[in-house]
Amino acid sequence: AKKTEEEIERDVDSVCCLCRKFCSHYRGQHKCARTLPSSGLACAVPVIVCDAEECRDAAAREPHRLECPLCVKGYQTPETAPDLVGQKRKLGLIARGGTDVVTGQRVVAGGSTDDATHSQQRQQPVSQRLFVGKLPLTVTVSKLRRSFERRDCKMEGVRWIVDRSSGVFYGSAYCHMASVEDARRAQSPGSLALCGEFRKKGRGRKRQRRAPVAFAPVREGEAWPPSEPFSEMEYPPMGS
Repeated sequence: AKKTEEEIERDVDSVCCLCRKFCSHYRGQHKCARTLPSSGLACAVPVIVCDAEECRDAAAREPHRLECPLCVKGYQTPETAPDLVGQKRKLGLIARGGTDVVTGQRVVAGGSTDDATHSQQRQQPVSQRLFVGKLPLTVTVSKLRRSFERRDCKMEGVRWIVDRSSGVFYGSAYCHMASVEDARRAQSPGSLALCGEFRKKGRGRKRQRRAPVAFAPVREGEAWPPSEPFSEMEYPPMGS
C-alpha cells in the first residue's frame, strides 16, 4: 500500500542543520563550513537547510554556521593512510627484495612504489612461475590454458590464490609455465587476454577482459613447483 504523507514524514531521519527540525528536502545549495584539523581544508560536505524563511536567511547571511552531522559529532579524517604495502606482504604479493608482483614495481621506503626505469625492469628476476591477477569468478583452468596457448605459451599447472583462513578465492593465481621462455613470452605484454571473458561497454558493446601478468619468483624456503603433480581444480574455490 502507498504510504501517506504523514507516514513518509515519520520515516524522515534527516534534519535541517540550523533549526534541527526534520527535513527531507535537499537542494544541494549549501555545504558544511567547518575546517578539517588534519588538512586545514573546508569540510564542504553537503548539508540540508529547510524551507523556513529564517533558516534560508541565516544560511545566506551566516554560512559559517552550517555544519554537517559528522563535524557536529567531532569526526576527524585520519591522518595516516592504511598500510597497503603491509597487507600485500601478508598476502605474499610482494616478492623477496620488495618487488610488487602485480605491478612489477619495486616498493621503496614509506610504502610507495619506485617508478623503475626500463633498465631496472630488465633486471627483475625471471621465473617459470607467473602471477595472474584480477581474475573473474567465472575463470577456469581451461580458459587460462587456452589464453596462454594463444600466445604460443604452454602452461603446466595452476594454483588458485585463496585466503588461508576462509579459503575464499582472491581473484588471482600462480601459473607454472613449461619453460622460462614460455614465461617470458606470456609476460612480455604485461597482461593476458582471457578466452571467453568479456567486459560490457556502452551500447551493448563488449571488450575482451585482460588480466595483469607478472613474474612471481619463488621465495626462499618455498617448495615450488610442488613435488607432486598439480591437483588442479577447474574452478577457483569459493570457500567453505
